[in-house]
Amino acid sequence: MDDKLIIKRILDGEKDEYRFLMDKYYKELFKYVYNLTNNYDTTEDLLQEIFFKVYKILNKFDSNKASFRTWLYRITSNYTLNHLKKKSNRFNKFTYEYDDAFNQSKTDVFEEITKEKQMNRIIEAMHKVLKPKHFEIMSLHYFSNLSPKEISITTKIPLKTVYKALKSSVEKIKQEVDINE
Repeated sequence: MDDKLIIKRILDGEKDEYRFLMDKYYKELFKYVYNLTNNYDTTEDLLQEIFFKVYKILNKFDSNKASFRTWLYRITSNYTLNHLKKKSNRFNKFTYEYDDAFNQSKTDVFEEITKEKQMNRIIEAMHKVLKPKHFEIMSLHYFSNLSPKEISITTKIPLKTVYKALKSSVEKIKQEVDINE
């Protein structure tokens, strides 16, 4: 179902429809926030707070300015980063979890473990060589599949800067991973 239609129905009084938006975006937002917090409980708490906040300000969403997904990521990003700053947490060691690892054959599990190890090396390299803002841009692009334009809108960073950050970050990460192999 289209986000705009769901939002219209919610604003028209069908408040139970909000669960469709939560169901649609929960997993991808969980991955994004978890990569920033590296804590399962904190991620769950933050998402609960974020979804509650979004519900309260849903009438402020303007589909002429951005898609709902982009707007939601902007709120999620700002809320999570504010939480991290407030708690004086810094980007620690990150892990990347695969949802379907338990449902695969042994061969697939071995491949997933190999991919996970590679992903963890890349994330550790990201942590080591990237500034927090570049880390955020890379996470939004590669873990949350946001386009550079969506990242620009979400973070209020000029589009050219996003492209430059992605390019330079990839080069730094490649160099770091090559050095450590």
